[in-house]
Amino acid sequence: MFLGNKGRGNGQAASCAVAGYDMDGSYAQISYCLPGNGQPETVSQTAGEEEFLIPAMLARCTDRDLWLYGKEARMSAEKGEATAVTDLLEKAVQKEEVFVGGQSFDPVALLSLFFKRTLSLLSPALAPGKIRAFAFTVEEVTGPVIDVLTQAFSMLGLKGTRLYVVGRAESFFYYNINQPAELWARDVLLCDFSGPFLKTLLFTLNRRTTPTAAFVEEASFPHVRRLEQTQNEDKDRHQREKLDRFFADASGQLLRDRNVSTVYLIGEGFEGEWYQESLKLLCQGRRVFLGNNLYSKGACYAAAQRLSGTGPGTEYAFLGKDMIKANVGMHVQRRGQEAYLALLDAGTNWYEAKKECEFLLEEENGFTLRITPLNGKEVREVVVTLKGLAKRPPRMTRIRMRMDMTDVETVRISMEDLGFGEFYPATHQFWEETFSLA
Repeated sequence: MFLGNKGRGNGQAASCAVAGYDMDGSYAQISYCLPGNGQPETVSQTAGEEEFLIPAMLARCTDRDLWLYGKEARMSAEKGEATAVTDLLEKAVQKEEVFVGGQSFDPVALLSLFFKRTLSLLSPALAPGKIRAFAFTVEEVTGPVIDVLTQAFSMLGLKGTRLYVVGRAESFFYYNINQPAELWARDVLLCDFSGPFLKTLLFTLNRRTTPTAAFVEEASFPHVRRLEQTQNEDKDRHQREKLDRFFADASGQLLRDRNVSTVYLIGEGFEGEWYQESLKLLCQGRRVFLGNNLYSKGACYAAAQRLSGTGPGTEYAFLGKDMIKANVGMHVQRRGQEAYLALLDAGTNWYEAKKECEFLLEEENGFTLRITPLNGKEVREVVVTLKGLAKRPPRMTRIRMRMDMTDVETVRISMEDLGFGEFYPATHQFWEETFSLA
């Protein structure tokens, strides 16, 4: 079964138009969801066909000042009619100035131009200005990648549109939980052959935690490499058989001691149906799907849920490599009653985790934070001491605290003394501290 536009799932209907945009060094892909329609559609370069992969490149015509994109850019560059610019995202992240025809071009501006041209494919189904949430999905989320995507996106002038950036593993998570429950009742395996060699993602759940913890384990198999066609029929057949054996071995290694209910095969590397023996292994008690628009659809689901705050994903804490693995909070008194103040939630992207609050110190010069891991480890406490704070009675010092993450494991907190009205004027003394969630 192909993961095309006719697929059915149980995703929540989007109340606003949202879009998911998947991009790597070779291809881009766009899925969107219209208001009231729970199922994302994927943009095709050719009307009436499932041509979802857009070559991630621009090309400037040699005889006039015109930029082409996607398939047209590739064809013109191959004919020598235009000069190609590839690796658009990488060049922008590396701040690599681009020279074409003796002229210099800003790589972020070129990336934004590529976004603008590809988003034109949404018409007439959806004008880009009508999109209320946009999620980019990339293989690895880093600070520089977020900065570049934010800059390029801002150049599009889409006012009122929220931008999110998620990793492909998180897109896989969102795609899974928006499918019929029987498909992910057990583990789910994704075999990604979009690059030069095989990569896999394995989706698992720990239903013993609250909320349910979801994990995606990533693995690479550099020896399972894409086929290189030759003019020798015997050699090509031998390569196909060899690749089939390698893929079967890799699949068997992944499926061993795992209870997998569904397998997805995505990427151009699976073209040619060379994996017949491997398929026999994969289909033993499992459902197997072939396609190439899973990531962009997953990003679309992510955009819808981030925008609305509702959907299947709210019942799960996705603990991917970019996600916080523990809850951070503190016990406080509210109207004389003991209460728990949540500060950072497990399952949040570390680069999105932020919290600001104000509270009165119960103790003279410090407070305690509670760290609750979702991986089964023991709950622990971190004591924060405000050295040099003026001595005051309990509950007579108001503290403003800001909390964020410097990486996936390191929490940074900054605190400011706001005093207590006219009785104890604010000193605006400032403290900063970091601690590890590991």
